[in-house]
Amino acid sequence: MARKVLLLNGGMDGAFRAFRGDKGLVTAVAWSPWWLESRTDGPGWKNKQPAFSAYTLDERQVQQISAPFGTFVGGLWQQVPTAAGNQYTFSAEGQAWSSEDAAPASRLEASDVNLQIGIDPTGGTDPESPLIIWSDIFQPLSHWETLTVTAVAESSLLTVFLKSAPTLPKRQQSVFWRNAFLRPIGRHKRSMNITGAGDTHIMLEPERAQPGEPITATVSSNRAHEFVNLRVEQPNGTETAVTFQTQEQIDDRIIWTYEFTPELDGLYDIRFVGDEGARLLALRLLRVSRDVQLVPSDTARMNYNRVYVLLPPTADLKWMEAAARGSFDGRYTIGFSADDAGIGDLENRHVLAVNPHHWPDVLTASWFKQHYPGVQFTAVVANTPTDLETWLLKWIPDEH
Repeated sequence: MARKVLLLNGGMDGAFRAFRGDKGLVTAVAWSPWWLESRTDGPGWKNKQPAFSAYTLDERQVQQISAPFGTFVGGLWQQVPTAAGNQYTFSAEGQAWSSEDAAPASRLEASDVNLQIGIDPTGGTDPESPLIIWSDIFQPLSHWETLTVTAVAESSLLTVFLKSAPTLPKRQQSVFWRNAFLRPIGRHKRSMNITGAGDTHIMLEPERAQPGEPITATVSSNRAHEFVNLRVEQPNGTETAVTFQTQEQIDDRIIWTYEFTPELDGLYDIRFVGDEGARLLALRLLRVSRDVQLVPSDTARMNYNRVYVLLPPTADLKWMEAAARGSFDGRYTIGFSADDAGIGDLENRHVLAVNPHHWPDVLTASWFKQHYPGVQFTAVVANTPTDLETWLLKWIPDEH
């Protein structure tokens, strides 16, 4: 099921753009530039903001980061989807030119350039974080060298970093990067669903699609993310055309809507990203297949009305207790199984799905319609157990 190529534009060899429209920050698509700001009391040549650009080296474009007559601490980063417990090796090729001579690849009175690569196993984007696991420091002056580092992911995201920190100001001060790879070690798994910062999640309609069937993707977040778009990768690794529909605010949430049409059978990688892929804000994996199996409902001993409070696998004892208190007056059923919630040949089956986006495969009304026809579905988004208890106490089944 899992893709082995996890980085976007790891080659950094042709797809470049002005980052957020800044022509001084021309970076490889899907990578975000970073640098440390200079101190006001330091010399003017120290920790300058470097220039990011594309450069043709060895007959191909590569990423260049430069600061003539100055030093800098900076590089690039990208967030990548994973699952906690996976082990990864990150590698990248780096080269540096440091010289008092303007000739390409000159090493006249060169400075140490201090190249490193790193992994933040928690998915953070702070290059000064103590959580980052850094490689050894390399000095690849005028030649390519492969840097490598290994780490174990601690969440559903990890972040890879490229870093250089020249020691002395030189007339020619450039660092080049290419061929970055992130490879899983041993058995590899992927999260089917990643809910990002700001409770950002992706809902799909329909949930079980066939090739050629249009799909609407709705992204919901309580953060107003900027510079965003939806990327849909087909099973063969190519991207599917995505059409942006709307962006609106409903209560305290921002809603983005997109449409796309899958053409192939297989697993689709759907990412809501910022900065053309550098920031991973939410992810869904979608299985598209021509063959759809329905699970038949069983026959109950007697007919009755059932309300099932369906808790997500992330719910702990506090959520269970809140659901019990909120369901006591109505005598609702409480559980963790979507199949238990839907099964039964009853006239009235109502599922109250608590935080359905916290499931590995987001639960929706279409999922129950497909597998358990006749179920009434209500999505309940609750930020705390207390919010859930209050909502359940006020909910009136006859009005829904």
